[in-house]
Amino acid sequence: MDYDFWDNCWARPTQPFHLTAPHHFLVNYFSRHVAQHSRALLPLCGKTQDLNFLAQQGVSAIGVEFNPVAVESFFSDSGIQPQVIKSGTSTRYRSERIDVWCGDFFELSKEDLGEFAIIFDRAALVALPDDLRPSYAQHLASFLSPGGNILLVTMDYDIEEMSGPPFFVSKQELQQLFPQASIQELDRISILDSHPRWRELELSRLDEVLYEIHIN
Repeated sequence: MDYDFWDNCWARPTQPFHLTAPHHFLVNYFSRHVAQHSRALLPLCGKTQDLNFLAQQGVSAIGVEFNPVAVESFFSDSGIQPQVIKSGTSTRYRSERIDVWCGDFFELSKEDLGEFAIIFDRAALVALPDDLRPSYAQHLASFLSPGGNILLVTMDYDIEEMSGPPFFVSKQELQQLFPQASIQELDRISILDSHPRWRELELSRLDEVLYEIHIN
């Protein structure tokens, strides 16, 4: 993973991948796929408002993010004073319903974070180059409780027009990354007009695609 690239992104005042509101897929599919669960994992979460949305709905949100600027900005912007605990190579920012671990996701395990029946990957897999995706997918699945589900958002675009990140990830690649899973496309939406950066690239298409990955 190109940590310098993402550190530079978080140093800018705005980023096309950060939303100032909860993600539309999470909001739209919350009642059907998330509401029945008490805890949810959000890997590589940045300073997403998805954390606040889940907490407001009564779901404990556990995030992991390597960039401390993003983590501290989230809590500052949210008006939350977390308890800050050093835990190994990570720093844990703990509040009543939001728990964010600042550190390397690959160095954390379910002994640290616990098991989850639901994981929401909004922008983690698509941030990783192809050589890291297999180990990431295996590690992500290790946090699932038996019969658990991953709601995962990918990007669909013409790779001749943009190289990423965010990277193009197809359903076929997902099936290779999660070979024991059943995978269903739940939704897709064009985000070409969602940020000036995407318009500058003059892409022919840029879709966010929501998949449900059920580990059998």
